[in-house]
Amino acid sequence: MVVSVVVLACLATAPGLAQRGGGGRGRISGEGFIREGVPKMPNPPGPAPKRDLSGVWVGPNGNKAERVPPMTPAGEALFTERKGYGNASRVVGASNDPFITCDPLGFPRNLLAHAVSSRGRFIVASAPDRLLFAYEQQRVWREIWMDGRALPKAVDVRGAPESRYYGHSVGHWENDTTLVVDTTGVDERPWLDEEGHPRSTSARIQERYARQDQYNIQLTVTIDDPKYYTKPWTFMQSNFYWVQGQEFAETFCIPSEGIEYRDSIARPSGIQVP
Repeated sequence: MVVSVVVLACLATAPGLAQRGGGGRGRISGEGFIREGVPKMPNPPGPAPKRDLSGVWVGPNGNKAERVPPMTPAGEALFTERKGYGNASRVVGASNDPFITCDPLGFPRNLLAHAVSSRGRFIVASAPDRLLFAYEQQRVWREIWMDGRALPKAVDVRGAPESRYYGHSVGHWENDTTLVVDTTGVDERPWLDEEGHPRSTSARIQERYARQDQYNIQLTVTIDDPKYYTKPWTFMQSNFYWVQGQEFAETFCIPSEGIEYRDSIARPSGIQVP
């Protein structure tokens, strides 16, 4: 089987520090380096190829997420139990973010994962009936079915599939330059963001990868989760830029190192961690 490789880039995260914000960086315009690691590109760029995201990309950049909408009582109750960055329930130095001990970031938090000094990358391998999205951070992957199947109507009940950390996903090309991916059935344990917002197994999450030209892709992610939120909203709208050098690095949250930090530094210093 011939497999073509597509790479999109996300910023890798230190344990428990996935950010919702973007860097406010502009589009690549041929004026030189906008930021370290973002190379100078021809200006203007060439046209977008048809139904093809192949290449290495860096992002998310310039994220324009909507404010999280009011939560339902069930959503508020779960959010209050969590002690994440920016969450009013968090006391100084305390967090119960599951990623502190290297639990999976889950979807779609992994799309906005950040770190201070490293970039992560995201690979898509194309096969006749599916796309495989693999991420540098933790070397996890998602399976996007392109064969016209429907998403599961329910999970974790008799006769239905189990929920997954990265959900069940199906995709299709809306036109020659826009890939649409719909996901549901996400495991509820991972947080939606570093603040600790929840998302349910019945949430419907849609990604739209709009390739604007040879070197720019805009990704828009919307969430519809009536169990925990009062209305749908745009979780993410960010740009991804072409990167020279098609290497796929690896970044891991290593449980033994997380435990060592917890037991030798965090707890002795009085920081409350799981």
